[in-house]
Amino acid sequence: MTIDFDKIMFNIKQGYYKYIGSGSGRKVFDLGNGYVLKIAKNKAGIAQNKAEYIISDNDHTKLFAKVIQVSSDFSLLIMQKASKISDILYVWKYFNVSNRDEFLKTQELQEIKKNYRLLLGDFCRKSSWGMIDGKPVIIDYGFTREVVEKHYSF
Repeated sequence: MTIDFDKIMFNIKQGYYKYIGSGSGRKVFDLGNGYVLKIAKNKAGIAQNKAEYIISDNDHTKLFAKVIQVSSDFSLLIMQKASKISDILYVWKYFNVSNRDEFLKTQELQEIKKNYRLLLGDFCRKSSWGMIDGKPVIIDYGFTREVVEKHYSF
């Protein structure tokens, strides 16, 4: 799949794509074709895009929405679009847990925490999750320990 990032950015500027939301480092747009575009707003956003690309490229758990392509400088990232979930309880039900502590201790989350140095606290928010093919997937997973240490000071 060849993606013309220049054309996509032109269309963004023309207002052709629906703005979905943003975080501290990125803005997200619906490309209207089953994918979203994440645009880095700063160096932290570039680092998050790069982290998501690396995780998606190496992961086989099916817990993450897949990254389709990134720009050469990681400022732009295209990912599968997931439908919104209305409550984190849907995710807990899928993992057969009834509270936050049980959820964070699941084998699946502990494994991805170890493999990708992810900070699991974000995964307790419904905004980090979406649904693809009736299953919950993580849609915001660029907040690794390295990204936090390099780009955020708490």
